[in-house]
Amino acid sequence: MEKVTTRPAKPRRNRASSGNLGRRWFWLLGLAIVLTVLATVLVVVLSSNESGPSEPPEAAKILEAQENLEHFGVLIPAYLPKGFNRAGVEVSINQSGQSGEPAVALAYRKNNGSAIFLSQWVPANADLEVLHGSSPIETKWGTGWLLHQSGGLKVVWVLVGQLRVSLSNASADVSPEQLVLAANTLGLASDLQVYSFVTELPKIEGVEPPPPFEVKLNAEGVQELNLTITPGGYSPMRFAVQAGVPVRINFRALGEVGCGNTCIFPAEPDNTVALQLGPEKTLQVLDFTPQTAGEFQFQCTNNCFRGIMTVREGAQQ
Repeated sequence: MEKVTTRPAKPRRNRASSGNLGRRWFWLLGLAIVLTVLATVLVVVLSSNESGPSEPPEAAKILEAQENLEHFGVLIPAYLPKGFNRAGVEVSINQSGQSGEPAVALAYRKNNGSAIFLSQWVPANADLEVLHGSSPIETKWGTGWLLHQSGGLKVVWVLVGQLRVSLSNASADVSPEQLVLAANTLGLASDLQVYSFVTELPKIEGVEPPPPFEVKLNAEGVQELNLTITPGGYSPMRFAVQAGVPVRINFRALGEVGCGNTCIFPAEPDNTVALQLGPEKTLQVLDFTPQTAGEFQFQCTNNCFRGIMTVREGAQQ
């Protein structure tokens, strides 16, 4: 009789489940590799932003343009809002600026037509320069000036050493805070400034305007003031007198002032007087007695130059 040997049957593997498991591990491994690559790229990007200054894209063009400028280092912003073409900056140099010194104008543009214009010059007297309709604000460079009109125009003025810098934009895609931030990051192109969009916007802090010049009595008991119009504006731009006391305004011009040769002055709240200067009339004298307390604006015929007269109650002290 033939002997039959039996062996226990091996368990049959589920080929379908083992295939799914293999594919699952394959996808998990692939996902891990992808995440590792992305993490590496992110670390490289972040470390490059924190590794130190990098040359701004417009540095070579700026340095070439200022070769013929003596004692004038052109300033550029380390920060600009996204989308503005730094490498394509337009550079214009006017050899006869507002005070006879060179003036430099830069234009940074976006594809949508928005532009940030940056002008800089050495003023003859920075204290006499006026950004009409602006308010004083705090900046990295000290007191600056911000003009923000309802139509969208924004202008920021700062004084960096002896250099006046003006930044302006008229588009809705640039906020006043971004313009102030650009002003706060001004520096020389040769300093290899950091080129970055990741910057915290500043909170715009207003400051009190300078107090008005107090007009004193002369020997005749008249509040007498020498009011001078210059290419930078009126000097003084703001002054204060007392109501009920006679006032004498001696109006003169210094330099080429164009429409500033005529001053529309509020001798009375509802009655203005035009003080007109010319080649044969270098002095205009206005005598009046203010009766109404308040602040009254005087300006040129085109409203380019403006000033404020403050009339206070009470007698002269």
